[in-house]
Amino acid sequence: QTNGELSDSFEGRQVTPGHDIEAMWFIMDLGKRLHRPELIEKAKNVTLTMLEYGWDKEFGGIYYFMDRKGYPPQQLEWDQKLWWVHIETLISLLKAYQLTGDKKCLEWFEKVHDYTWNHFKDPEYAEWYGYLNRRGEVLLPLKGGKWKGCFHVPRGLYQCWTVLEEIIKSE
Repeated sequence: QTNGELSDSFEGRQVTPGHDIEAMWFIMDLGKRLHRPELIEKAKNVTLTMLEYGWDKEFGGIYYFMDRKGYPPQQLEWDQKLWWVHIETLISLLKAYQLTGDKKCLEWFEKVHDYTWNHFKDPEYAEWYGYLNRRGEVLLPLKGGKWKGCFHVPRGLYQCWTVLEEIIKSE
């Protein structure tokens, strides 16, 4: 809308926890490079807020889409759990913990880590499934396709590994 107010429509109310959380670790990296601890703190707070909002309290995992007013989202896949949302959240939580020392980030990291490795990993072929239903069951057995390629998982694991190495070195 031109007056700066949020649009009370499907698009205007849409919340995508995965994109919000992913963007926060970019902001943390920026805050670190620019020596701006207030950016890091704000990004950490947004990460925790979005995670608390987007976490499925009944079945675990992070919703794909939500409505900021709590209405049913327009997207039929709103309650699916996607691989990239979870790995990007792990990165953001580790960076937030490393940069702020907030134990809540570490607690959430352990919770999201456990969910991720217990639900997305194919125990037989050591790759992640991309799409789970709300209950955390494999919805599609695809391990690659138009949207799930060799990007989020290796990048995410590499990011987590390097941050954990830095944490260990600083102890």
